Amino acid sequence: MIIFINIDRLTSFFVCSVYTVLYSQINIFEMYLLGCEKMDYEELRPLVLEALKQELETQIVTLLDATENIALTKGFYSEKTPWSYLGRAEHKMPKEDREKVREIVGNLVIEGILTWGVDELNPGPPFLKVTEYGKDCLAAGEILPHDPDGYLKYLNSEIPAIDETIIMYVTESLQTFLRGNLLASTVMLGGASEKAVLLLIEAFVDAISNPIERQKFEREIKRSGILRKFRKFREKLDSASGKLPKLISDDLDIQLDGVFNLIRNCRNDVGHPTGRKIDRRLAFANLQLLIPYCKRIYELIEWLNQNQI
Repeated sequence: MIIFINIDRLTSFFVCSVYTVLYSQINIFEMYLLGCEKMDYEELRPLVLEALKQELETQIVTLLDATENIALTKGFYSEKTPWSYLGRAEHKMPKEDREKVREIVGNLVIEGILTWGVDELNPGPPFLKVTEYGKDCLAAGEILPHDPDGYLKYLNSEIPAIDETIIMYVTESLQTFLRGNLLASTVMLGGASEKAVLLLIEAFVDAISNPIERQKFEREIKRSGILRKFRKFREKLDSASGKLPKLISDDLDIQLDGVFNLIRNCRNDVGHPTGRKIDRRLAFANLQLLIPYCKRIYELIEWLNQNQI
């Protein structure tokens, strides 16, 4: 029997939106040089998504032109010589980049963001339409999981010291998510979360000033699974919560415990041969939550590295 894991659409994206405000003002693509000759696939992808927000039903050429216009407003192609197809409308976006946009469109169709056709009278190319799922992603305010390179760059910018193992698992999670392999994506994300928590517990152990207490705690968590380790750590941390700065201690039950349990439960549900599936929206929400979750973990690690409890 197939059991689907679903959460209410509005609830899942409300959870995402809580954390979206943490980084909604940051444009991770401002780092690219203006007036460039050509743009990379990774640079063009967020521009395509921006164009789709403006026009949910379109045609491939219209989307190509809209993406080019957005690029021009951001200063790209400013030094390019205009060209045209057989004397038609002039373009500054190189043909190679327009082909990259077509490739991006094909991948967005695979990912479920777009579908060919707009209705039964125009059911196929060149017409394009944002799917209901795609509308949900666009409405969430951020679509970083559908932009793996941008996601990883933002993650590294938020947490410069992030562990390479976490990056490895997150990368796998993003890649499998884009291909629709949601079980694999969920398992990989669970691995990233677990590694982050293990690093936090390790920093906590090192910060225990009393050697006897430290040894006792190490014995308590030795050979324990991640859930028992986490619970023991939280019990011990709560007993020392008065020492933590307010900015770090506030809402730990939501931003640490809540996300840890959500990601772990999803990983456990699909990581065993139960026949269960995970809803794409929940997988999307989990990927969005990981960045502020890991940032809070690393804030705790940094404080523990500088203080004893």
